[in-house]
Formats: sequence, C-alpha cells, structure tokens
Amino acid sequence: MKAVIMAGGKGTRLRPITCHLPKPMVPLLEKPCMEYIIELLKRHGITEIAVTVQYLPQAIQNYFGDGSEFGVKLHYFEETVPLGTAGSVKNAESFLDETFLVISGDALTDFDLGQAVAFHKEKQALGTLVLTKVEVPLEYGVVMTREDGRIVRFLEKPSWSEVFSDTVNTGIYVLEPEILKLFRKNQNFDFSKDLFPLMMANQLPLYGYVADGYWSDIGNIEQYKQAQIDMLDGRVRISLRGKQMAHNIWVGEGVNIHPDAEINGPVYIGEGSSVGEKAKLRPYSVLGRFTRIEKGSVIERSMVWDRAFIDQAASLCGTLLCDDVQIGAGTELHEGTVVGEKCRIGQMAVIKPGVKIWPQKTVAERTIQHSSLIHGAFAGARLFSEGGIKGIPNVELTPEKVCKISVAYGSCFKSHSTVTIGSDDHPYSRILRKTVVSGLMATGVHVRDAGETLSPVVRYDARRSHSSGAVYIKKGPGSEDKRMYIQFYDANGWPIDSGWERKIEHAYLQEDFSRPDPYAAGYYDPVANADILYIDEVLKRVNAERIRKRMYRVDVHCNNTRAWPLVKQLLDRLGCDVHFWSSTEPQEPGLTDRAEADLVVFLKEDVEALRVYSAEKGWLSREEMLVLQLLLSAKEQTRIAVPVHAPSHVKSLLEQKGAKVHTAKASIRSLLEAGGEKPLQVFGDGLYLLASILDELSAGQWSVPQLIKSIPAFYMVSERVECPIEAKGKVMRRLMEEIKEQPVELLDGIKVFTEDGWALILPDSEKALFKVIAQGKTPDRAGELTSFYKNKIISYQQI
Repeated sequence: MKAVIMAGGKGTRLRPITCHLPKPMVPLLEKPCMEYIIELLKRHGITEIAVTVQYLPQAIQNYFGDGSEFGVKLHYFEETVPLGTAGSVKNAESFLDETFLVISGDALTDFDLGQAVAFHKEKQALGTLVLTKVEVPLEYGVVMTREDGRIVRFLEKPSWSEVFSDTVNTGIYVLEPEILKLFRKNQNFDFSKDLFPLMMANQLPLYGYVADGYWSDIGNIEQYKQAQIDMLDGRVRISLRGKQMAHNIWVGEGVNIHPDAEINGPVYIGEGSSVGEKAKLRPYSVLGRFTRIEKGSVIERSMVWDRAFIDQAASLCGTLLCDDVQIGAGTELHEGTVVGEKCRIGQMAVIKPGVKIWPQKTVAERTIQHSSLIHGAFAGARLFSEGGIKGIPNVELTPEKVCKISVAYGSCFKSHSTVTIGSDDHPYSRILRKTVVSGLMATGVHVRDAGETLSPVVRYDARRSHSSGAVYIKKGPGSEDKRMYIQFYDANGWPIDSGWERKIEHAYLQEDFSRPDPYAAGYYDPVANADILYIDEVLKRVNAERIRKRMYRVDVHCNNTRAWPLVKQLLDRLGCDVHFWSSTEPQEPGLTDRAEADLVVFLKEDVEALRVYSAEKGWLSREEMLVLQLLLSAKEQTRIAVPVHAPSHVKSLLEQKGAKVHTAKASIRSLLEAGGEKPLQVFGDGLYLLASILDELSAGQWSVPQLIKSIPAFYMVSERVECPIEAKGKVMRRLMEEIKEQPVELLDGIKVFTEDGWALILPDSEKALFKVIAQGKTPDRAGELTSFYKNKIISYQQI
C-alpha cells in the first residue's frame, strides 16, 4: 500500500516559529513532526510514500532525502501554485495506482492505520475519513455518520450554533485512485470543501471510521506546546530519540548535567546540551540539541530548540525559543512569549506575556518589551569562488568571519572527526590558521596542525592520518594579488566538490552550528615532521637509488623561499645537485645554466604546478605539461581522466599504453578522482611531479629533449572573451541553437568538433568572461577556430 504525506503547510498560525521553517519540520522533542508520521506509516508496513510540498520544500527534501535513512522511499511532488489539499494529491496521481492513504505531515497521531484500512475495504468505500472525538470542534470539520459508518453530513469549521457532533475529520483518509478523476489536474480543489461534498451529492460511498488513540493537528502555538507535554506524559505511542535517565527525564547523547543542577521531570534534554550549576529545569521543559543553560537559570514549562544559549540567572516561564537564540544574564521571559531564530535578547531584559519576537531581532539589555517585534529579511552572499574562499585580509577576510566559516565547516562533520590544517608563512596566514583551529575545535572536531608548510604536504598528511578533511591557507601569488586564500580538501586530499561547498555555505548563512559542551571540544595535535613524512612517501614511490646514480643537476626557478628547503631536501636525498633561482614567472635560463643543467623547472609559489624547460622548445606550455602528466600517470594507474581541454591525440596515446580513458571536466578534482585513493599523484603536486620526471629520465636514461619528443606535436590556441554575467546564458543558448547540427560535447561548457579540430567554449565560473580553447591541424587553423567563436560570443551579446 502507498501513502501521501501532505507537507505543503505554511503554518501561518504558528509564526514566528514557521517564518523560515515549513510546519512539518517543526521539532517535537528533537525530531521534526513529519518524522513521527513516517515512523507511523513504516510501523504499518507502508514504505512507498509520496510527499506533496510547496512552502520551503528544500527544508523537507534536505532533511529526509530519498527516505532511505528512515527505511522508506519518498517521492516528492511540488506544487508551484496553491492547489488545495485534493489538488496537491492529484499532482501525485501517476504514483497512486492502488488504494492509498493520505495523512498530514504536520499532525501528531498514533492511530492504528491498519484498522482504518481494513474498515475501508470491508465497506468497499471509495473514500474513508479517519475521525476522532474532541471537546471543542470549532476549528475542525465536523462529521455525522450512520450506524454503518456512512457519512451523512459534513460541515467545515462550524460555529457553536452549527455544531451537530463532536466527531471531527483528522485529515487522514483512505482513498481509491478513482476519486482523483472527479476533478481536473491543476484545479484548486479541497478534500473537505469540494471533493467530499461532491461525493456525497453523487451518493458515492464515503465512510467515516472513528479511531482510538492520540491526535493533534498542532494548529497553533499552544497546541504545539501541549503536544510535547502529552508526549512527555506518555499519552502518545511514539519512540523518543533520547534515553530515559530517571523517572520522566529523557536525555540525548553527550548531555552534561552539573551535579548541583535541579531537574524535575517530565523533562527532555537533547543531544550535546548542558545544564549548569544550580540551574533548574522544572516540569515540562524541553531542550533541543547543543543548548546551554548556565548557572542559576530557571526553565519552567518552556520549549527551547537547538543551539540556544541561556546565560546565568535567566528565567523562562511558558516560553518558546527557536534555533540559535541567545538570552542574556538575568533576563525574564514570561508566559506565552515566543522568540524566533537567531534573536539576541540582552541581559536584564524583560519580555512581557504573549510577546512574539520575529527572527533575527535584537532586544537591547534592560529593555522591557511590551509588544511584539515583527520579522525582517535575512540575506547572505556566496562564500566560495574558484580557488576556495578568498578575500583581502582584515577587510573581506577578518578573523571573526573566518572563525564563523571554520565553525560552519566543523559543523558539517560528525563529532570527533579530524581535520588537518596548514598554511604558508605569511603573517596573516598564521593568524587565520590559528583562527580556523579554534573554530574547528569549538565544534568538537580534532585538529592536526602541520604548521607552516606546503599544500601537498597538508593534503598528504590528511590521507595518511585518515582525516575527514583538510584546510590550507595561503597568500595569493605574486605581489599584486594581496588576497588570502582558504582552500578546503576532502579525506582524499582532493578539492571539495560543489556539494560540500553548498553544505558549508548553508551552515554559515543559516548559522546551523554544532555547539557541544565545552568539555567535548576537539583536541589539538601539532604534527611533527610532516615535511619529512611527505618526502619519505615521495621517495617510496620512485626508484630513488636509480636516480641517485645519475647525479642530476636540477635548476629550480621559484620565488617561494619557504619552499626551497623542502625542494632541496627532496633533491638532496635523490642525489641531485640543486640550484635555485628566484623568479615569479618562467624566465629564459642563461647559456651556461642551460648547458650544465640536466633539468630546469619552474615551480609555482604554492608548489602545486610545475613547468619544464627544453632548450629546443623553451618552457613547455600548460597543455604540453598536461600531456606529460597524463603519460606519467599512466605508468601508475590504468584508469585515466582526460579533461575536455586536453589535446585530442592524448587519448589514443594513453589507450596504446593500456589505459582506460574517459573524458572529464576541466578541474583538478576530476583528474585526481580517476587516480583513486593513492597517497600521491602528479596532478596538483609539483614536487611529486618533479620526482616522477626524474624517475622517468633515469628509467630510460633519457635527456630532457628525448623526453619532450615523446609528446607528439599539436597546435592549440586559447583566448579570453569578456561577457557580462547576465548575458552568459543568452550566449550559450544562441551557440547551442547555431551548432545543433554539429557534433558537440556538453560535459563542461560547449565543445564543438570539426573535421580538422575542435573548439571549447567555457564560461568562467565567477568572472564576466568566456574562455575559448581550440585545437587544429595547423597553428593557423587553431587560431581561426578561436577567432570564429570569439567573434560569435561578442556578436551574441549585441542581439
């Protein structure tokens, strides 16, 4: 049997707690209301579930996903305009091919749904309403039935003079799919106001089943609070997330209660929360996750959501606090007060009875608040761009902002995960590294600090130590780029993907932070000899003894003097004679150096990229270096990713070497993913690439010119074309319209193939420009292709 959970409710009467949260996601003792409904359906063997959503659907979809974590399979159906209860269910008509059950995602019940289904089938009904008896039926649909259960009268939300029964509609229905054919798709149609009266008028079999058990539709703030009181009193047959510590006291994992705190049940304390010295939790108090109650505060008959902070000697009576609320010392909140998410209430303030404060508002200290404060908007900018998070130090990247970023990052990990961190030797990099360390540890994440080192060292240490992630902080290259860069890596040492970027961004913007007890903070582990351990691994992966016998002279051009000792240490251990030259860009070596050096390389400041010099060709282009790296990687792995911008012939070269080749996006992550979880790879690691080149030279007893000759000639041209960001979409559309008859590849940008080459049109991920890259059989043809599509991009902007 299938079910439909109606989860599109805005919960207007529950505001301000539903300003940024759909009603089905409102927490009841640490779990969203809808989670209890899913558990109820699962207990009755119903695991194929449609979910109709409308208001803030992403909050529901992000939490429940496809339902697999909850033992069910969820199918989402979103209505873009209000369709009424029946109209929203008709949206899922293609899914409903048998008898199905409809239930609200924003109600709490423990009804025996199996009995309702059995009743429905026994009566051979087209529709069965699950009914219950209430004392005050004015806010519900009142139903009258015959002795056999057939409905004879129905009235939605009557006045007292119209009340003819105390039996009401719970919004739970057992239905046959045929009833959905009684009205049109996309027609605004309601079950109670439209469909059921229509069925009764046409004498279609519509029945009511009076169920035993608990039911609340949580229609307003008082009912919301009462539902949790009923749960604490055991009136609802549900499973609580916490464990019962004492009589009527439930606690989640990692709860810290001071020995001198006073707890009087029934009380619920969520995961990671703490109750301080002489603090008092009176009956029917509920604390969410990672909430802190400081010394001497009193919480009575109040519901507090996640990550709240109640300072010393505060008093809450009959209060409801949403996520991330801060209450100052000595503050009083009286009966019926509601405080929206991310509010700050100053010390010694008084919030009078019934006052509602909308999200993200501040009440100054010692204020007496007599009336409600209406909500304002919340906005945030994107954090990530190409290269990670970057900005001018102390302007765009301040310590306080970076601390918040690191707390957001740490909150994305499970408790007691480990993250490796390192930085270059810039003074502000040190400041930010220590800031990130503090933020991570505050969320319960352990930190391995590799200190001032190079990015490949940090990434290797993350893999070696089985860290869950890594962070590297550096100044931008050269003297002109004054920005600081914060780069994030996953457990493999690969740049994090867009999904992780969004995850961190969401935690940052929503301030969805882990706030464990201070005693559960992460530990700090300074890593000794991280550089040496990295070099040891490099030496393991090449034939060091063979390289030593060659006694190569290596000239290294690099202006990062911090990298020189590590480069020298590596080359010394490989028996090389190393000479350093300080330069920010590849420069032509002198005649003597060219004659005496066996290998001349240029290392970028971050030592993530390397260029090789050849007396015949000069400095190899980035495309030639890419081919060399791909050929070297084929010696270590059989699965190779060739990026879309690579020369065409490289695929056949790799396949000749027995490699399995596939096309990938033009990103370092795509290249690294193909290599699997190897400790080191030649992509993004200039030092390991340098050692691999020496290994290749020594294996074949080749010179650099001989090695270069293994790279077949090809002709490529690339250019950048400025284009306003708002015009990029139009340009891409016009290009697709024009080339629809030509062979194209759309993996990353638009790659157009011709008889004698190809052109790749790649929109920049953040700047107002396109990159046009082309390959041709001749240099002129490559230039023609580039110019052709460059002019197309320019002309499309004018249309």
